[in-house]
Amino acid sequence: MLHWIVTTAWPSRVRFAFVAAMAILLAAWLCVPARAGAQSGKGDYIGSWSLSASLGYAVPNTDEYDNAVAWRLAAGYSPLPQFELDLEIGSFSTDVSQPEENGIPTHTIASGRLDVRPVCLTAQYRTPLPETLSTVTLLAGVGYYFVDYEMGDEQREYYGGSGGLPDQTVDDAWGFHAGAGLEYALTARVSVAAEGRYLFLSPQASGTSVPGTRFDGSLDLNTWVFTGGVKIAF
Repeated sequence: MLHWIVTTAWPSRVRFAFVAAMAILLAAWLCVPARAGAQSGKGDYIGSWSLSASLGYAVPNTDEYDNAVAWRLAAGYSPLPQFELDLEIGSFSTDVSQPEENGIPTHTIASGRLDVRPVCLTAQYRTPLPETLSTVTLLAGVGYYFVDYEMGDEQREYYGGSGGLPDQTVDDAWGFHAGAGLEYALTARVSVAAEGRYLFLSPQASGTSVPGTRFDGSLDLNTWVFTGGVKIAF
């Protein structure tokens, strides 16, 4: 009903004025100045919700996996002061070089590309620094990581000429993470944040045999992820 009134019954000038007024009210709500007692924009409010978005860099622990751009979206809830639970989704994609031991391929996985998409639950312990409008956070969590693998073109050509391609797959897997971060309150509800976390992740790779080789084993996908972003509190 409201949508019909705004889009049909109201003249265009009235609609413009209404949208402009709503935008001004939203901007005013978001731009309330941060107080010295604010916990990086959220304060010590029980029942406080937040939304955040961040962008950064994933740095895998081993040389077989290239560094990659990473992003993350999160919805948070603070059931108690200084404590927050976040539900997160994210992604990073890394190019893979076939692992070797003493110059000999291990055949754990062929060269190619891995797309990693986690869904995580993260607990944060937050220590406010009121004088600086900042908050130090310690975090830990668990997640389920959806992993897609695509074999590289060079590997396809190589194995295609030696008796057929292996049916290479990488399984989804559970993982854990821990880290720390820092938030700074721009207003009472808007903060900027920087964070570093370490992912503990070891998905299983497997595949059919080709002459003289067999793909099988656990991948070392332990990864540092460094991000920066914006958080809005409600």
